[in-house]
Amino acid sequence: MKRLSPLLLLSTLALAQVGLVDGPRPSTEVRGTLQGDARQGYKVAVEFLVEGGANPVQGSMNQSLGWNGTFSLWLSGWETFRLSGYTPNTPYNQATFDVYDSQNRRRGRAAITTAYDGQNRPSYHQVQYAVWPLQGQKVWMPSPDNPVPLEAGGWLSATPPGGGARERYRYPGMESYQPPSVQGSILSGLSPADRDVAGKSVLSSLADLRNFYARQPRGSTLWFFVPEVSVWTQTLAQEFGTQNGGQARFVVPEGTARTYCSLYRADSRFHVMPRDALPKEQSFAVIYPPAGASQKGAVMAGRYLVDRPDWQETDYLSLTTPLSPTQDGLPEARAYVWGSISQADLKARVEFKEWTLSSWTNLFFTFERSAPWDGTFTRDAGRGEESFYLVGFPADAATYTVKDEAGRDRGTATVTAQKELVGYELDQSAGVSFDSGIWANEINGLRFSVWVGGQYESFTAYDCSWTSRTGATDIYACKYKDVQGRYRGSGSIGAWWRYRRVMGTVYPMVPKYEVKGYSVAVYLKGWVQSWRYATDNDRPVEAFGYVTAEGKRYRIPGLEGYLMPTGKDLEVAEGDPYVSYVTRSISPQGNPLAGTGREEAKVWFKPLREWCAERGL
Repeated sequence: MKRLSPLLLLSTLALAQVGLVDGPRPSTEVRGTLQGDARQGYKVAVEFLVEGGANPVQGSMNQSLGWNGTFSLWLSGWETFRLSGYTPNTPYNQATFDVYDSQNRRRGRAAITTAYDGQNRPSYHQVQYAVWPLQGQKVWMPSPDNPVPLEAGGWLSATPPGGGARERYRYPGMESYQPPSVQGSILSGLSPADRDVAGKSVLSSLADLRNFYARQPRGSTLWFFVPEVSVWTQTLAQEFGTQNGGQARFVVPEGTARTYCSLYRADSRFHVMPRDALPKEQSFAVIYPPAGASQKGAVMAGRYLVDRPDWQETDYLSLTTPLSPTQDGLPEARAYVWGSISQADLKARVEFKEWTLSSWTNLFFTFERSAPWDGTFTRDAGRGEESFYLVGFPADAATYTVKDEAGRDRGTATVTAQKELVGYELDQSAGVSFDSGIWANEINGLRFSVWVGGQYESFTAYDCSWTSRTGATDIYACKYKDVQGRYRGSGSIGAWWRYRRVMGTVYPMVPKYEVKGYSVAVYLKGWVQSWRYATDNDRPVEAFGYVTAEGKRYRIPGLEGYLMPTGKDLEVAEGDPYVSYVTRSISPQGNPLAGTGREEAKVWFKPLREWCAERGL
C-alpha cells in the first residue's frame, strides 16, 4: 500500500480522546476529545477529573447475543460491572436488570432490547445503562465551555466544572495545527452570516475539485486572476473543461504580461489586469454560469491556484490491510478500509485473528525417548512450541491422556517400551500350592514335579531338617529348588517307611527386563486459525489513521496523515448573496464601467494581444 499524504478533510466524527498537556493540571486529570473537521476548524470537548456526587453515568452500547453480561466503565477509574439475572443468547424486549460491581454492590440498572435482522432472526443486543459513582469518588465532568475551539499549535482554553478561571492546555499531536483560513485571500473577510449563505468550504484533493466543478452549471466560464499561469493553473483549467465542459480564461498582472507577450500573444484566453503584481495569496478565480442559468456563480481563492498542492490523483480507498497494534499483547488484526479521504468518511471493517483448539485430533506424529523419561514433550501445534505431559505416566497402560500446561485435554499417546532381558526373578505373588505322594527313600535330594507358571517343572528338596513326629510319620521342613539350583519355594515332607508325602508352595520365575527407551505415537489437537469480525463493526477511521474495535487500538499503515491539516487547500464559496456580489463586481464578460465616462473604464483589464500591441511588445 502506498503511503498517503496528509490531507485536510471534512469530518463530523469524534476523532480521539487523550490527556491534555502543558497546563496547570496533570494529563491524568484533564482530557479532551477532538471533534469537527480540519476545514471548518477542530474543536475539543474537555473533561476534568473532579470530586463527583451520585449523578448516574448513563450510556448505551451494542453487544453480541453471546455477550456474558459484563462491561467496564471509567468512573474514578476503570470498574467492571455485571447484569444480575442476564442469560446469554436469550432474546429480550426492554428487559431490565440490576447492575452490580466487582464487590457485589448494586450500582444501577440496565435495559436490554434484542435487535433482529431482515429474516426476523435475533442479531444483537441494544443495551442502555445507568450506573452511579460511589460517593466521594472522582469522576470526569465536562467543561461548561464545551466544545472549545482548537487554536494554532494545538492550544485551547477551558473553564473547569463549577466555574473558576479558564485554564490553558495543549492537545498532543496537533502542534502543527493551524485553524483553516487562507490568509489574505478574497474570502478571508466572509462574515459568519455570509458563510452560512455563501456555502464557504475548502478543496483538499482532486476529488474535491472535480466535484466542485461538476456542481457548477454546464458550460460555465472560469476566470483565473493569478500572478502567473503555472502548469498547475493550466491543470486546474483542463480539469474544469473535463468536468464542466466550460472554458477557462487567465488574467495576469502587467509585470507577468510583459514576459507573456512572446508566448501567449495569439492565445485569446490570456488577459491583463491594471496592476503591476499580485501576491499568490490573493489569487482568486470566478466561475460565471452561462446566460440564463439560475446559479449566481462561484469563487475560488488562495495560493494553490498557482502552486501545486501535492494532491492525490484519487482519494477513494477500497483495500484490505494488516493493522499495526499500538501496544503489546493485542491480537493480530486486519481490516477492510473503504471510503473517500477527502470526505473524511473512511470506515474500517476490523477482523481479529483467533486461534482455537481443533475439535478433533488433527496432528499425528511419533518420536523416540531414551530412559529414564518423565512423560513430557514439546511440540509446535500451530502457535509455536508448547509443553505437554502424559497423565499417569509411567504406568502399565499403553495409552495415556495428553494434557498441556493449562491442564486442557489435547489428545492421546500410545507408548511402547523398548525392553532388554536382564534375568529372572521369583514371583511370590503367584505361588502354586501342592500335596503329593512319592515312593522314595530320600529326604534331601528328593525329586518331584509341579505344574507352575504355565509349565511342568521338576524340583529337588534340600536343606531339610526334622521337626516333629506324628504317629509313625516323621515330618521334615524343606526348601525346594529347580533344576538350575534356584530357590523356588518351601514346604514339608512326611516320611513313613518308603512313602513320602511332599507338600508346600513353589513360585514361578518371571523374566526381568530393563527399559532402555520408549516409542511414542501421539494424536494431538492442534490450534486452528480463523478470522472473527469485531462485534462493534464498522469502525470510523480516526485522526492519524487509528481505528479502535472492541476497545483495542490499532493503526492503519499508510494513513498516518489522515485528518491532519496541511493548509494545502483552496477556499471556495458558492451561492447568494456573497458570490453574486463578487461576480457582479468583477465581471469579465465586459467592462461594467463602459459608457459611464469614469476614468476607471480606461484601465479595465484587456486581452493580452491588445495590451502587448499598445506597448510595442
